[in-house]
Amino acid sequence: MTSEKTNCVSVIGAGTMGVGIVQCFAEAGIFVRMMDIDKQLLEQSLASVDDNLRLFDEFNLLSEPPSVILSRIKLITSGNIAEDAAGSDFVIESVPEVMETKKMIFNQLDSLPQETIIASNTSSITMDDLTGGMRTSRRMLGVHYFNPAHIIPAVEIHTGKNTGKNAVEQTRELMVRTGKKPVIVKKPVPGFIINRLTGAMEREIDYLIDEGIVTPEDLDTAVKASYGFRLACMGPMAQEDMIGLDTSARVSSNIFKVLSNKTEPSPILLEKVEKGELGLKSGQGWYDYTGQSREKITEQINRRLLKQLALFRSVEN
Repeated sequence: MTSEKTNCVSVIGAGTMGVGIVQCFAEAGIFVRMMDIDKQLLEQSLASVDDNLRLFDEFNLLSEPPSVILSRIKLITSGNIAEDAAGSDFVIESVPEVMETKKMIFNQLDSLPQETIIASNTSSITMDDLTGGMRTSRRMLGVHYFNPAHIIPAVEIHTGKNTGKNAVEQTRELMVRTGKKPVIVKKPVPGFIINRLTGAMEREIDYLIDEGIVTPEDLDTAVKASYGFRLACMGPMAQEDMIGLDTSARVSSNIFKVLSNKTEPSPILLEKVEKGELGLKSGQGWYDYTGQSREKITEQINRRLLKQLALFRSVEN
């Protein structure tokens, strides 16, 4: 089966990531079943997709009216996952990052017809750990979206030792069809590509904050106005070419030996978590969001990201 023959997709989990993934498929002209055990969450998530589509339309990023795209989404209060997903060409779970929950879902999906590709939106678990012992692991793979999933172009496709080449190629084609930029993770490794990079940066960020070398505000300013500014149009390897590989080698030789090698999160970060200062979801994190709604702040962030998406698409095309 080719991606052009993918007419129906099931997305298991109607949380933040699931909402974005559903929108991506529906925008591409594919009928989507949005599945969850929580009926109220499903209804809220559909309303979120509607809001997102209207925002996309405002930025001229849709080829159809939002109502047409929304009509392709069917809500299913899931009881028996395999029965509810029957008839789908592609199934992806996007439930919380709990191994037991994901394995339970995959065990049920293992009974679906073997031509159905089964994917996980896990952000850290390898497919060998997730699908070990399953009968049809050759059609199972990971498709890692980035939050917000309906805006960020990249997806990481990662596999287990039994994943077949056909499943990878069909999934890659499907991601391209939905407007994504898929990258292939060629060897199983926890965290894949981007989460390993951001993890390494987070460790050094923790060190700089813990040691009082920089404030959170100035750190954000420095990253946005330098490294992050270039990243919007140049990847790190292209940046290294621009700087000069000889210069990069000398700087790396000087800096690598003094970088943080801690294996535990920052004490300051853990203290904030202990105090319930979780960021936007609690109204307090590194910044104070008192008096501002999470929805309004998220919309402001999405508006900035949509400007970048419009530019990204114009340059890529």
